[in-house]
Amino acid sequence: MENSLTNTSLRSLVQDPSQLADIIKDPTKGLDFYKGLSVKEQQYLLFAAAFGLIGYAIYLGRQQGQDTTA
Repeated sequence: MENSLTNTSLRSLVQDPSQLADIIKDPTKGLDFYKGLSVKEQQYLLFAAAFGLIGYAIYLGRQQGQDTTA
């Protein structure tokens, strides 16, 4: 299997947004990219995803609370 994502770091996504477009088009490339990251960068992504989900849950909880009092 040929890996077209030769430079795998979070910084490379910022410097070359076409990599991000490729990952969005083909999620298997995203998994390959994730596996190519260092452990520290994988942890950064997991923490960012966790905080995003927590923030979204808080947002949904507040929206649901506003709908019931109206």
